[in-house]
This record gives sequence, structure tokens and C-alpha cells, in this order.
Amino acid sequence: MMQAYSGLARIYDYLLTGVDYEAWADYVEKLFAFFHVKPRYIIDLACGTGNSTLPWVRRGYPCVGVDLSAEMLQVARQKALDCNLNVTFLKQDLRSLQLPQRGDVALLYQDGLNYLLSIDDLRRAFYSIRNCVYPGGFFIFNLNMLEYLPTSHTPQLSFLDEPSLTLLWESAYTEEERIWRIHLIAFLQEEGSLYRKIEEKHLERSHSREEVEALLAETGWGLRGCFKAFTLTEPTPTERNIFYIIQREERP
Repeated sequence: MMQAYSGLARIYDYLLTGVDYEAWADYVEKLFAFFHVKPRYIIDLACGTGNSTLPWVRRGYPCVGVDLSAEMLQVARQKALDCNLNVTFLKQDLRSLQLPQRGDVALLYQDGLNYLLSIDDLRRAFYSIRNCVYPGGFFIFNLNMLEYLPTSHTPQLSFLDEPSLTLLWESAYTEEERIWRIHLIAFLQEEGSLYRKIEEKHLERSHSREEVEALLAETGWGLRGCFKAFTLTEPTPTERNIFYIIQREERP
């Protein structure tokens, strides 16, 4: 997995200004009601700067945030402190979680699992997350179907130019590998006329429903639902964003 969002942690929230995390939480609460889930403790995986975690804390759910990026977690901790919210954030890898407490529900959205670039990585993550929820516990996550996003098979250059920030990124999707590569270079204004250069490379993989559902059966999960994002309807074959609701099953 790439060590992504280290340099960009400080501008991550700015880049995702349009994302309504409260609306995401509203949708997941609809899934709770639909599947009769009553969480006592939520594990928010790939939590980034805490935007997906804090709505749960504000709604009264005990919750822990987990992410691989120390820089993102530093922002999350400061944000919780500024909001006077008591929440723990832990730096851990999805494929080898060792959490101090199990949860009733694990959550992971905003394409976190797309950053796992092989079937073996995804398998390890499903096993690892299974061990972090109680028997009968749920895991709710989404996946971007990258082949149906407006990506290009040839490198495309885009840019954002603001008074204190210039961001350039080149991206391309490789159909044979099902890998989306993004190369970002940012110039951030520091004090005065000084600028700081940040460069990162991000890779994401598209995981098919067939691959995912085979791994769920292998790793001890039962599929309870698969929906078009933010709905309770079956996704079309060319859906861009799919939500899965799976439940930990106990093997004989």
C-alpha cells in the first residue's frame, strides 16, 4: 500500500470541501435501520483527517478512528481537540489490525479499499477486519469501480491554481491491470513568498464484484447487501460506486 497523503495531509480537507460527511453518516444510519444494526462501538477505518469519524462521535456513538498516515491522524487529533470531542485515533494497517477493543460495526468509505492493489492484500484486510468485530458484527464499505469513472487510458494532466496553492496531477487508468495511477505535485505557500513543494504518487485498483464476493466467502463474511451508493437498490453492471454490507459469520 502506498504511503499516501503524507505531504497532502495539510490540504486534504480543502481538496474535499464538497464532500458531505454528515450525509454519508445519514446514509449509513439508514443501513443500520434497514439491517437492524445497533452499534455500541464503531471502528472507522481509513479515517484520514477524522471527517468520517467525528460525525459518529457527535451523534453519540463510541468510535475509534484508524488510518495508515501519521500526518493525516495528526490533523484528525487536532480537529477533535478543537471540537472538544473525546476520540482515539490509531495508526494501523488494514491488513494487520491489532485494536485494543472489538466493535459491533466497522466502517470504511471514500475508496479506502481501492488502495489495496492485489487480491492477497484484499484477502488479508478482510481477515484482519473480521478479527476486529464481534461474532455477528458488520462491516460496511464502498468501492469505486474505476473503469466506470471518467478516467482516461492515456495520461491526462489537470491543475488547480489558487492564490496560496498550485496543484498539478497526471492520471491514467490501465485496463489490463485495473490500476488508476495519479501523480500529484503541489506548491503550497509558506511564510512570505516561500513555497513548499509536495510530490506524491497514488495507485488504486478496481475490484470486481466477483472477486469481492469470492473473498467474502473465503474469509468468513456473509454478504447481506450490495447497493448503488446512497440507495437501497441493486447496483447496475456499470455502477461507479458500490456499497457492501457484510456480516461476520462463525464457521463450524
